[in-house]
Amino acid sequence: MNYPLTYIILLNYNGVSDTLDCLESLKMIDYPNFKVMVVDNNSSGDDVEIIKSKYNDFISEIICSKQNLGFSGGNNLGINHAIANGAEYVLLLNNDTIVEREFLSVMIKKSNEYPDAGIITCRINYYDKKDVAWYSGGYISKIKASGFELHLPQKSNDTFCTFASGCNLLIKKEVIEKAGLLDEKYFLYLEDTDYCARTLSAGYKILFTDKTKIFHKVCSSTGRDSNSLPLYYSTRNRFYFIKKNYPRWLPISYFYLFLVLFIKSITHSNGKEYFLITKKAVSDFFSGNLGKTNFFDRG
Repeated sequence: MNYPLTYIILLNYNGVSDTLDCLESLKMIDYPNFKVMVVDNNSSGDDVEIIKSKYNDFISEIICSKQNLGFSGGNNLGINHAIANGAEYVLLLNNDTIVEREFLSVMIKKSNEYPDAGIITCRINYYDKKDVAWYSGGYISKIKASGFELHLPQKSNDTFCTFASGCNLLIKKEVIEKAGLLDEKYFLYLEDTDYCARTLSAGYKILFTDKTKIFHKVCSSTGRDSNSLPLYYSTRNRFYFIKKNYPRWLPISYFYLFLVLFIKSITHSNGKEYFLITKKAVSDFFSGNLGKTNFFDRG
C-alpha cells in the first residue's frame, strides 16, 4: 500500500482540553506518513503554551492567527501550509474528536480503491453515545439549501454521497488545486456543504466508508448552551450557499427558507429572539454582509 504524506489539521479556539484529547488519540494511529498541524484561531487563554508543553515533539507546527478567522479562514491557513510542504492529502479534523487507531489508514486505502473520490470520510459517532451515529453519510438538499445526514445503518457498504461533514474531511491535493480553498465568506457553518458542492462540480465524488469511525464531542467548539451563533450563521449562509452554487433553485429554495423562518418565529419558545436573529441574518445576506459578524459583540 502506498502511504502518501497526509497533513492532519486541527483548528483550536479556546478548546485546549479537547485538542489535547484529540492529539493523544492521534498519537496512537497506525498510519506511517502523517504530520499534525494545530492552527490556533486567536484563543484568549494560554492554549498554545499548554499544547506546546505537552505535544511539541509530536506536532509538526502550530500556526497562531492574530484574529479569529472562523472555520474557513483558520483551516485555510493550515491547508496552504500543508500543500506548500508537500502534502498529497489534507485531513480537516475537528479538535473535539477522538479517532480510532486505523481511521486514517482505512480512508487512504479507500481513496486508492476509488480514484474518482476527491473527498473521503467515515462514520462519526457521538463521543458520549459511542454506538449512536452523528454522521453516517449525507446529502445536499437544494430546496433546504444545506447538507443533511443520511443515517445509514451500521456496517453499510462504501457509499458515494453528496455531503460530508467538515468534522472529518480527507481531501486530495488535486481537489484543492482545482476547487480551491474553503470560502471564508461563510466564517462558520455550511462551508463544508459549499466545499462538497464545489468538489462535485469539479468532477470528483465524495465517498463515505463505514469501515472505521471517529467520535465527536458535539458542539464543543461553539458552546453547548447558546444557539444564537449557529442560528445566525446557518440562516445567513443557507441563502448564500444556494445563490452561489445552485442559482436555478433560488425561487423554490427562498420560498422554503422564508416559510420555515416565518413558522418558527411564531412557534419558537423564544420567538422574539429567534425573529430578531434571523431577521439580522437575512438582512446581512441581502446587504452583502458576509464573513464574521459583529452582531453578537453588541453590548
